[in-house]
Amino acid sequence: MNIIEVRNLSYVIGEKKILDNVNATFTEGKITAIIGANGSGKSTLMSFLSKTRRSTNAVYFRGQDVAEIPAERYALQVSVLPQRQKMIADFLVEDVVVMGRFPYKKKFRDYTKDDRRIARKAMESVGITDMAERKLSQMSGGEIQRVLIAKALAQEPELILMDEPTNHLDVKYKIALMRTLQAYGKTVIIVLHDLSLAIQYCDEVIIMAGGRVLTQGIAREIMQPDLLEEIFGVPFVKFERDGRTYINY
Repeated sequence: MNIIEVRNLSYVIGEKKILDNVNATFTEGKITAIIGANGSGKSTLMSFLSKTRRSTNAVYFRGQDVAEIPAERYALQVSVLPQRQKMIADFLVEDVVVMGRFPYKKKFRDYTKDDRRIARKAMESVGITDMAERKLSQMSGGEIQRVLIAKALAQEPELILMDEPTNHLDVKYKIALMRTLQAYGKTVIIVLHDLSLAIQYCDEVIIMAGGRVLTQGIAREIMQPDLLEEIFGVPFVKFERDGRTYINY
């Protein structure tokens, strides 16, 4: 069953076509990676999925045009982690993570004990419990990224949209993030540059080039060296070791 469907989505800036008649489906309960070279339209597509850019009759969430879904209701079901997210440097980690509960917060009320319990659970899932009282200004870029990932998880959405969340993360935390997303068990759409993460941890993949979807399907089946070389311009090697599939260049 598809949770999101994109139908004939195009987007033009001036004379440049950023998205060209994009059609794609995203399966409920699966992790789907969107991959492609820089400028292929990955982040722009994500901006339409997240309602950051407005579309009409092009993006459907559970069969309903997202343009018709109020932002407040969409936020109850969809959590978004963009590439760049501004946060106040003096905020404490725990205060940032509990902001993921904002869609559930009653007007003029503080966050509840349950909100804070869920936030702590999200912090534990990404290994930042010991950072709860630290200020963002005291943290590295990779640490802040983990805080924002916890914030997205604290929202407890049906769908998580992540645009290059592994940027700034050490290898250990990249793997930990992907395992956390697998354990979460809901639908995840994630833009990835690390192709080995995509083939090892994602159920499905969408490959983009020139603002179009070239192909989509089961990650291990369609991520073939010849196709990836055509897209990225370098030769790839695909191999298996200890039951895992790797893609290297």
